[in-house]
Amino acid sequence: MTKVVKIDRNGVGLRELEKCSVVPVEAILSGFADEMGDVHFESADGSIVVGTWQSTPYAEMLSYPDAVEYSVILSGKVAITSPDGSVQTFQAGESYVLPKGVEVRFEVLATMRKVYVLHTAKTDG
Repeated sequence: MTKVVKIDRNGVGLRELEKCSVVPVEAILSGFADEMGDVHFESADGSIVVGTWQSTPYAEMLSYPDAVEYSVILSGKVAITSPDGSVQTFQAGESYVLPKGVEVRFEVLATMRKVYVLHTAKTDG
């Protein structure tokens, strides 16, 4: 059965956010990512995931060799440093797209909550 999933202005869908751990320990550059999240939708083949994620301040090297992420910041603040050294900050009400193949420094400056869409490219072998 297909149904519409409402996600409220706080990023809460069918369930409250729960403790999670999606940031790889080996990617962390500073701080500690105390995370909460929930997956609101996942396509049958796993190529599209929509969820809410929250973390306390930390910094990591983030790479998406086979995925694209679109996020809307609900609260907090994040700085994203591109390979060329340029830094962009995003806060509540702003969005960003991390394209396939990107590698950036991702630094949560103030506890941040976002709704994200992650599209993973499926390959044939």
